[in-house]
Amino acid sequence: MISYFYQNKGNFRVCEDSLTSTVFDLLKYLPIEIFWNILKKSLYHQKLPLNSGEILDFSYWTKWNANETDNSRYIEPDLFIRFEEFDLIIEAKRYNENQQNESQITKEIQSYINEFGNENKDLYFIQLGGLFDLNEVQDRFINEQKVVLCKSDWTKLLDQIVYEKDKLNQIDYTHTNSYIRILEDLIKGFEMHSFYKKIWLNSIEPIHITSENPKTLFNYVTKY
Repeated sequence: MISYFYQNKGNFRVCEDSLTSTVFDLLKYLPIEIFWNILKKSLYHQKLPLNSGEILDFSYWTKWNANETDNSRYIEPDLFIRFEEFDLIIEAKRYNENQQNESQITKEIQSYINEFGNENKDLYFIQLGGLFDLNEVQDRFINEQKVVLCKSDWTKLLDQIVYEKDKLNQIDYTHTNSYIRILEDLIKGFEMHSFYKKIWLNSIEPIHITSENPKTLFNYVTKY
């Protein structure tokens, strides 16, 4: 599907939901160790567990019970992932600044408690994009449910994906080729949403100038 849209073969509407689904639909195809390593290391503060265990459920925009919130119908988190040992909510915003909403976060946590509170699982919550600042936030307790709050943005996530791809490129094993192709498609998906991989100056090989006359390096004529 991504190639169809990437090559402009059909209409594609760039939005928050298309960005979220494009990125995470591809990430979930990776082995859980790679998926979790990318997500964990993309955070501004390392607050996620070292390992996640296997994914039990992966769902977008589920409609949860809105009891004890001011929503009249339901609460709809962007992405909900259930792992063996804990649960994870991701609230994604289209851009990287000033979109996260504290009231929305509180409602999603409350609606999670409405649905799953009796299971007593650990809950992690990632604000992805739309950050007002990069400061670490304190964990929350709502109805005795502890929620570990984390921050990331799309640029950090893309940088980690590029890093992982470059690392796999250095391994001469055939079975990593399929993972590299997934990561390459992820990079294309980011490009479709105007997020581009960067080449940092400290990663560029230095050029040594050996000419005794530096003026010969430039194609110009001095006028007197």
